[in-house]
Amino acid sequence: MKFNTSILLLFSVLIFQNSIVAQSYYPLDNGQKWTYRFTEYDAADANRTNINGMMKGNQVRNISSSTEITFEILKDSIINGKTYKVILNRQDPFDIKLIREENGNFFNFNKETFKEDNFLKTAVNVDDVWLDYENMEQTIATLYIVVAKETTMQIKGKTYNDVIGIGKITAPVQKIISILQSENPFLAVTYYAKGQGMIFSYLPYPMSDRYSDLEISIIK
Repeated sequence: MKFNTSILLLFSVLIFQNSIVAQSYYPLDNGQKWTYRFTEYDAADANRTNINGMMKGNQVRNISSSTEITFEILKDSIINGKTYKVILNRQDPFDIKLIREENGNFFNFNKETFKEDNFLKTAVNVDDVWLDYENMEQTIATLYIVVAKETTMQIKGKTYNDVIGIGKITAPVQKIISILQSENPFLAVTYYAKGQGMIFSYLPYPMSDRYSDLEISIIK
């Protein structure tokens, strides 16, 4: 049995579209799940700024707590005419994220400021930066900086392909400038891999919103 050309062409297009979705830096299909290990470390550790050591898994730290949390994309939600994916923390039904993608840019709807945070851009190079202002006066901002873009990268003993690392600072604008001018700026960092989503994040105190340093690493 032979298929006509139009059917074969349609089949090829569908395969191509599915491959694009599968290779997203933040897959957003309904039913998508991620399980992460959240580990809190003593913020008084002398080597807490050694992020490379943390990523390699050879940094000896005092652990104050560790737990596993699963997140799942439940459904779509439309806000201000834009469609977001509803991502639920399975251990905390009040912890919900609203994420959408547009032309390789990923946005989180901030439920406190009622604005979008463009937390991930994919058409970027190392050292690219962008700002999201957090108030009308534009005195407080979140700065994002691309700290890595690698074809392969090892994190916690596992190799990932096509990885982007994003550093993040939220602070008064003048303080951001002074941080960037320091010799070794200490940033919160998050890494994303194609087809995986977020694979690793390190949020040092006080950026962790707790009295400890927080590491988030993907389990599955």
